[in-house]
Amino acid sequence: MKKLFFTLALALCGAAASAQVVAVEEDLVVLEQQQPKKGWAGYETNRFFDNWEISIAGGAQGLTLNGTLGKEDFGSRRNHVNWQADFSLTKWFHPVMGARLQLQGGEYQSNTFTGAYMKNPYLFTHVDFMVNLSNWIGGERDDRVYYAVPFAGFGYHAMDFTDKFQEKWGTGTSHAFGFAAGLLNKFRVARGLDIELELKTWILPNSTMPAVIKSGNDRAAVAYSATIGLAYRFNKRGFKQASPFSVEDALAYQNAVAERDLALAELAEDNEDLSNDLAAAKAAAKKAEAEAQAAKKAAEMAKWGPNSVANEDIYLTTKGITFFNIGSTELSDKEKLRLDVIAAQIKDAPKEKIYVIGGHADPNTGSKARNTQLAEQRAKKVYDYLISKGVKAENLTYKGYSDSVSPFKNAAENRVTLIQ
Repeated sequence: MKKLFFTLALALCGAAASAQVVAVEEDLVVLEQQQPKKGWAGYETNRFFDNWEISIAGGAQGLTLNGTLGKEDFGSRRNHVNWQADFSLTKWFHPVMGARLQLQGGEYQSNTFTGAYMKNPYLFTHVDFMVNLSNWIGGERDDRVYYAVPFAGFGYHAMDFTDKFQEKWGTGTSHAFGFAAGLLNKFRVARGLDIELELKTWILPNSTMPAVIKSGNDRAAVAYSATIGLAYRFNKRGFKQASPFSVEDALAYQNAVAERDLALAELAEDNEDLSNDLAAAKAAAKKAEAEAQAAKKAAEMAKWGPNSVANEDIYLTTKGITFFNIGSTELSDKEKLRLDVIAAQIKDAPKEKIYVIGGHADPNTGSKARNTQLAEQRAKKVYDYLISKGVKAENLTYKGYSDSVSPFKNAAENRVTLIQ
């Protein structure tokens, strides 16, 4: 028994080996939507305590001696079938690759030369290499229900070790190393729970079998089993796809950010000069516009109403467009200057006119829910800014269109709000 427990301890240590976590550059922008990658490549290894499974199962097994089942062995085929129970601990290092420590036990059932039944207690502990064939072929997917997992392993087998059996049959404990292989069928019923149907075979030296049930032929003894059980997946589940960026990409990205910041600083200076010019031009334009619109006011009043667009509307002059950076709802200094002009125009417009601020998002980036949130927040940001510039709330309304409405053909140009 000491040899049995020593082997169990070694197997546990071997199954607990974990791959080193791959470091990822935190400054890189990773795509929000990534397709599942097929095969072995494209995923990071995980931390030691992630992606573990514990399972219990029970079923039936049958032992064949001398290469037959009920022909050269003593007794009929049904006399070789008895119960089996399994306990397993599995660690997945990768969506495709994992290792399992399994302890299985039960009783072999056979007939002796004298025709008596013999029930041999046994324990077989083995470490298996697991391959998730479904993830390998189809890529890792959260909505997959069935997983085919072939495995093969090696371990230590002991039988006839109880005092009761040894006193009855006058034999000692049999020790041997054996090979195991099979197919684990996993059916996912919940995020952390699987039903498992395992079909397995294992091979042992025939010479280790008790003399009263073997015929002297030294060919291998083979056992087969079918078990069903439950597996619970705990701690972090799932795997992270590896970053598509190299170290050179990270350095290039940082250089681009530095150049952008420098360009923004220069643009801020230009915007300040432009702001002074706009202030002077706005005063002159205001006077000229008032004179030009006075003659049209009576005719236009009949057409103005909620959500209407006049011929000289802000939208048609392109001044009603406000651009945003990807994933952002913040207004740049340049866009604020544009909104200052729009605020002045709205305040000078007839009181009956209502302007609608429509928010949009890039349909090629981000999820549907995130784009809906971005569109709403962008419209609200423009609305709040115009209010802060003196525009009355009764002349404004806003709405987010998510990515369901794209005013421009180029997807990246739809990170905007439009004022109509």
